[in-house]
Amino acid sequence: MKKLLILGIAALALTACTDTKVPFLSSKSNNTNSSSSSSTGIFANLKEQLNGREFIIVTEGYNSKTSIGFKGDRVYGFSGINRYFGTYQVSGGKFVFGEFGLTRMAGSESEMTLELKFLDILKNNKSVKLSGDTLTLTSTEGIELVFKDPKAAVTQSK
Repeated sequence: MKKLLILGIAALALTACTDTKVPFLSSKSNNTNSSSSSSTGIFANLKEQLNGREFIIVTEGYNSKTSIGFKGDRVYGFSGINRYFGTYQVSGGKFVFGEFGLTRMAGSESEMTLELKFLDILKNNKSVKLSGDTLTLTSTEGIELVFKDPKAAVTQSK
């Protein structure tokens, strides 16, 4: 397990600031249907609702500045040590992310482990829920990441 962690951190460090594809940070899309059926139903306008918004994590145990933001088909944010960016789609009630690019900052082993865990949970989400200013992602392992839109909270309090 420790060797796998070190290998992951090394791969992250070597490819962080490049346009190089990072395979273990790629989503695997099982969707063979490229038609508009993936955007029907309750998630039809989710991308529109997310566009131009950035959410800050409120789940305990993560860097309080950890975030996820959306602009068009692009996703970006802060993962604890580094900034990440890439593309995304909404399909089957979950996010399907393209490959992430990352900046190349280093941190302690525990911070880097937490950052990799965060990125892995993002990539392996099984559901997404947007309720007002709260965005909740649930991983395939049942781990929830809860984010709040700080701008929405300020707007509501006025």
